[in-house]
Amino acid sequence: MLYWIPTIFLCGGMIGSTVLWLTVTGPPEIVKIAEKMDASNTWVFYLLPVGQVIAAIIILNRKMPAARTFAYAFAIFYNGQLMLLLLNSENAVGVALEFGKIAVAVWAYMADRNRIAKSAPQAVTSGASVPA
Repeated sequence: MLYWIPTIFLCGGMIGSTVLWLTVTGPPEIVKIAEKMDASNTWVFYLLPVGQVIAAIIILNRKMPAARTFAYAFAIFYNGQLMLLLLNSENAVGVALEFGKIAVAVWAYMADRNRIAKSAPQAVTSGASVPA
């Protein structure tokens, strides 16, 4: 249960923010935001939110632990970059929201690692080696 609480918050936030970004904000506003932030690559403002949805799907799939680790890293990196952009535009509410998303992503990652460690065989967790 401790695994699912932060995971649902994380994935729900990732999917929800992407839907809001691409539908409510819309392409004309995204271009204006990119110009205001002096971003040269406007396409990144479309590509990275889609990557966020893909990362959420990978995190919810419990069968790929290595891919989930990269998805958690992407979530932390993506929200960290957004936080830095918002710091640059002096949007304090946005910075606090992105910091909260980073904290939830770290919480979900730690809960996932704990869940895997508890379900792993004793030989894997104790560092036992195969005799030569």
